[in-house]
Amino acid sequence: MPKEGTKPAKLGRFRSDAARLRLLAAYDAAIERWPTPPSHHDVPTTFGTTHVLQVGPASGTPIVLLHAIAVSSPAWYPDIAALSASHPVYAVDTITDPGRSTQSTPVRDGADFAAWLAEVLGGLRLSGLHLVGLSYGGWLALNQAHRSPNGIASVISVDPVGALGRAKTSFMIKIVPDSVLALAKSDKAIHRVMGRLNNGVVPEQPLLDLSVAGLRTFAAKQPFPKRLTDEELGRISVPTLVLLCARSPVNDAQRAAHRARRCIAEVEVDVIADSGHMLPVEHPEQFTQRVLSFVDGLDASDTETDPHP
Repeated sequence: MPKEGTKPAKLGRFRSDAARLRLLAAYDAAIERWPTPPSHHDVPTTFGTTHVLQVGPASGTPIVLLHAIAVSSPAWYPDIAALSASHPVYAVDTITDPGRSTQSTPVRDGADFAAWLAEVLGGLRLSGLHLVGLSYGGWLALNQAHRSPNGIASVISVDPVGALGRAKTSFMIKIVPDSVLALAKSDKAIHRVMGRLNNGVVPEQPLLDLSVAGLRTFAAKQPFPKRLTDEELGRISVPTLVLLCARSPVNDAQRAAHRARRCIAEVEVDVIADSGHMLPVEHPEQFTQRVLSFVDGLDASDTETDPHP
């Protein structure tokens, strides 16, 4: 990932045809864990073709999911059944990450990302949607909320990397040896890093294969998830839920919670006890219940205030 303030000069790419096939095999294996087979959409944008998975009913307010870095939309499989029970759900393959999206133009900064996502949502003809993002996806969701909120009913940002604070120094020091080994093509080193993110537990299959394949097969070029300023956070006007994880290594949860409450006008903030960074994987029932409580509460409020339901 480029350093803060730099711009990627090239496009993300698969390292070889064999690498692409490895990633797509892991992608399809994770889709098999979805409760029903999703519909597939390819949405043209200025930055390339974006692949989106859709599942759930035809009616209801849509939920749009933005995954963490280095994985892709099938990774949401622990949460899909609950989220799609009464909502159409759209899971987006981020244009700069490994998956079935195909990038054609560099994404250089948060403004480019907001333009890309606005085109995706417009291409899907979605409005009144609830935007949910995890980690880098959580940063994308907050970035969208302050730059291009049209059509967005709410934002749910789950342990957003970079947006509210910085990774713990102790975590960065601990992962240095495994990061070096990972560059030397040690899958076990990647497993250990993922365990540190996942509250000490290595994720189960098929998420583990999807994550390792994403890191092994793809050379990513994407903007650093820079810290949002107080002014930028203050421009977020849509209802916002921030879920922070008490044992996350990428945020100081209490400091991030304080900053979100101070800067975002209409915000709810929960700090989830005994959770590492990957809340939707570690505690899918708790995660989906909290998201649906927030989303359905907003939808009910909108119905009550609409004179022409």
